[in-house]
Amino acid sequence: MKKAGDCICLLKTFRRSFLTLQNPTPKMDLSGRYSYSPLLRWNPQVEEYFIRAYGADHFSRISKALTRPSCYSCIRVNTLKTTTDDVIQKLLAIIQNSGRSEADVASSVKGRLQNGTISESQIPGLEYVVFVKGSGPHTIDYGYEPDKPRKEVIVSRKCAEAVLRGAQVYVPGVMACSSHVEKGDVVAVSVAVEQPTLDGGWGLGITRGTVLQGSQTDPYYFERSGLYIGQGTAMMSRAGIFRASEGIAVDMHNRIFQLPSFYDVLEGQIFLQNLPSIVTAHALDPQKGERILDMCAAPGGKTTAIASLLGDEGEVVAVDRSHNKVMDIQKLAAEMGLKCITTYKLDALKAVRRKNESNDEPNMCNSKDNNYITSQNSDSMKLHKEVPSIAAEGLNGDKSCKEKVSNEKGVERTYVSKADTRKNMRRMRNGPGRNQCLGGRAENSKGFSPNSFDRVLLDAPCSALGLRPRLFAAEETIQSLRNHGKYQRRMFDQAVQLVRPGGIIVYSTCTINPGENEALVRYALDRYKFLSLAPQHPRIGGPGLVGRYEFPDGYVEEWLKPGEEELVQRFDPSSPLDTIGFFIAKFTVGPKDA
Repeated sequence: MKKAGDCICLLKTFRRSFLTLQNPTPKMDLSGRYSYSPLLRWNPQVEEYFIRAYGADHFSRISKALTRPSCYSCIRVNTLKTTTDDVIQKLLAIIQNSGRSEADVASSVKGRLQNGTISESQIPGLEYVVFVKGSGPHTIDYGYEPDKPRKEVIVSRKCAEAVLRGAQVYVPGVMACSSHVEKGDVVAVSVAVEQPTLDGGWGLGITRGTVLQGSQTDPYYFERSGLYIGQGTAMMSRAGIFRASEGIAVDMHNRIFQLPSFYDVLEGQIFLQNLPSIVTAHALDPQKGERILDMCAAPGGKTTAIASLLGDEGEVVAVDRSHNKVMDIQKLAAEMGLKCITTYKLDALKAVRRKNESNDEPNMCNSKDNNYITSQNSDSMKLHKEVPSIAAEGLNGDKSCKEKVSNEKGVERTYVSKADTRKNMRRMRNGPGRNQCLGGRAENSKGFSPNSFDRVLLDAPCSALGLRPRLFAAEETIQSLRNHGKYQRRMFDQAVQLVRPGGIIVYSTCTINPGENEALVRYALDRYKFLSLAPQHPRIGGPGLVGRYEFPDGYVEEWLKPGEEELVQRFDPSSPLDTIGFFIAKFTVGPKDA
């Protein structure tokens, strides 16, 4: 065991020495070190692919933009509860009473507000959207002295990306810390980004709890140059940070980017959402009384946006394969006072009901917690009343449930195990568990009948290479990007079956990868001749990519044809609009028997 430990230590030492030799910096410009100038790293083949798609200069600008947050926050106002003017006035009042001294408020906040820090959207149709302007990047004086190094904290990449968006440094995100850091000390915060490993992969060679000495022998000393994200006050001692399991480790008071936090602000009246996501709901153009499906609905932002555009009149069916995410959608809908949203737990790849299933209602009897089911529309309320209460009827609830399933499936036999019986008895005795404490549980669905929706939104799971800020992108390979595309095509096939002739499908992603965007459009139009691209309103994004790309293995990826590029919306992170990378395509559905 000792020899194995010695080998590991030797490998770590060799790796650190190897990386130092690869990046020799005998004399470092400290003004450059204590700054924020990250270089986004990509898989070489992926980088070549994107350069071919965008051009070298354009892709360089995109990469730089991805390392920074948008310079503003976008807020969607819940017009069913309040008005845009009312929200703006409330936000102004909150900012002016944010805990700073009156002098600070008078000199900084009021001045910035007069310059339009909070403003109503001027985009036609999006008058219920409010923009709150941030600032940055700022130059921070870390007070470095050669003979007295600053106390520092190194955080993980995920933590740093959250801090750049306005979050605090929480305990789980701290990787290393200077010795003798005490509560109340001012610390510089830098980020450790994954580096090449000897096996050809990527990794973070820091053991959590590492002590920083402020010298060049510190882990990632050279690699952290230009990766300082701000300064803050330690809320715990060094020992406390690595003993605690939760809590704020560093209160960030001096940030590279100053963006307002809206955590627990005007709950139910506003929703923080990226501008392209709001545009996506508008592109769907939902009409009152329609039945609409959101296929991958979590966390519920687009679902609630659609319901709001309906005026809460119609039916929005929101599905996700994660139980907890479905519960989050229910919670958000309740906070916003939306009644037309029905949520189901369902894998989007199984959204079309099989022919041998009797109906497309959720199989409530398979839920062992029928008395805790939350129903959010009138049909669900009827079903809810029909389901016997376990608490009131004990095991008879299982009996009636068994009979109902038997009637639905004819001669198919339903078996209730002794384990299920014991589980129900425990619930009667102990009450609801964590997932039921919100007042409901996710209903399972077996899918829906073909042609049963007027409109379908497929905001597909994707590589998310448009989200920002992003400090590392090399985990994606050409193969993984192509796999994303295959997965999305399977979901799109389900969407096509579910929408009625004359209906609408909107497809969206939060990635810059044309293989998940334009290539999906090409697939859809070539395979389903009854589909056609439709204009979108509002149109504030840029055109799509025209052309094709041939991979080294001979596979050819086809994108848009000339004339189609203006019918989609591509949001470029490097454009003056300063949004995340995003893509929207809208399809009209013609007669399917043509």
